[in-house]
Amino acid sequence: MALAGVCSAAPLCALPQSHSRTRVPCSLAPSSRSSAPHRRRRSAAAAAASGSNAGGGSSSTAAREAAVTKDYIKWAGEAGIVSPKVTQAYFGELRGAKALDAIAPDEIFVTVPRGAAVVVAPNERCPCPDFVDPAFYKEAPWFVKMALLLLWERSRGRASPVWGYIEQLPSSIDTPVRWSEAELEELQYAPAIKEIRQQQAAWRQQYDKFCAAAKQGKHSYEDFLWALENVRSRAFSGPYTGSSVGEKARTLGLLLAAGGAYAAWQQLPLEQALNGLISVLVFNIIYDLLLSKKLKWYALCPVVDAINHSSLVESNVEYEYFRDQFVLSTKSAYRAGEQVFISYGAQSNGSLLQYYAFTEPNNPNDVYAFDAAVGGQKLQASLQDEQLRTVLVQAAEAELASKPTSAADDERLLQTAHLMSPRQRAAAEFRLEKKRVLERAICRSRKRLGKQAAAA
Repeated sequence: MALAGVCSAAPLCALPQSHSRTRVPCSLAPSSRSSAPHRRRRSAAAAAASGSNAGGGSSSTAAREAAVTKDYIKWAGEAGIVSPKVTQAYFGELRGAKALDAIAPDEIFVTVPRGAAVVVAPNERCPCPDFVDPAFYKEAPWFVKMALLLLWERSRGRASPVWGYIEQLPSSIDTPVRWSEAELEELQYAPAIKEIRQQQAAWRQQYDKFCAAAKQGKHSYEDFLWALENVRSRAFSGPYTGSSVGEKARTLGLLLAAGGAYAAWQQLPLEQALNGLISVLVFNIIYDLLLSKKLKWYALCPVVDAINHSSLVESNVEYEYFRDQFVLSTKSAYRAGEQVFISYGAQSNGSLLQYYAFTEPNNPNDVYAFDAAVGGQKLQASLQDEQLRTVLVQAAEAELASKPTSAADDERLLQTAHLMSPRQRAAAEFRLEKKRVLERAICRSRKRLGKQAAAA
């Protein structure tokens, strides 16, 4: 049987908290299944390389951005978002979050009420039946549902409860879903090219369905891409906990009133009637918590989703069930003036480029997948470890040799990155990191083979 070679920084191989408040952990919505404020969203390493000067651009553009940011900050305060220790700032050409005061490990430094977020819950009714056919909304994937909500909220202007958030979203994120065939080939990595081609076809198909289901005006494919790219690069997911405790409190008020009326009608002691009703409510809360293990919701959380990524940090976005809010904390400490980072999860550079439009240098989660058949002959799973490793090293070396450019070529090319188009630069950065994954895996495997030979 043929074995797929999967390389990471490790040697080559063949592959067949508790809190006082009730919190539900969240994670970045899975980008491998299908998704930046006024700049390309990039990693911590790229941010460091950019320096610490304010971003450039014309004075008119800067003035517009300043006005949007001012409106956004005002809206966030009115929406109940609490983030006194962070603010938006430029780090070179990179826009991110700057610490205004020291942030301690595990300290909650951003709080977002659920009402200030854009949330897609499982099996919910279409919130915008006048905007799109509910039948289409019901059957659409989660990220299309959220994209529809973004388009709907944007169409409402300042009548939308999330207008300030919508206003500051980037007008475009140049992810590879927009690239031409020739531009995709510059990636020099077949698995990524295949994934992106499938994404292009799937998103175009969803757009055609949306056009047939839309009830308010016409929407261009560019509008649809705007919404999908923002969703796929920003959404968090977590276990679904049913209706919020606030909604349950309102339900309790109705139950208490109904319980009193029922007790009088049936001539029962009020305590007996209310005990039964409260038991129902408690059961519903417990059921919601059990339900959360099976179903997932997705959310766009203002402020949180504007913080840049680093694989070197550990962060937690959690939903506090009894407070009906999202909270953000990090395991890292930050001093005032430093850029604050969170982790988008253990994502390879293929995923980061496809949905976030950046590559993270020395990404510890990066892998390189390739067909490990050598000379047209399939590898056998029965091969001994040393034999298998030797064949995989040979396959990896052949894979490197087959590339149109070497890692050294790409490094030289990137020394004049200012002369390249953004897409050319993104492709060169991506393929260089993939080649480095192979090179590191080959080097470590060669060392291991040498030790095995010496011990024999």
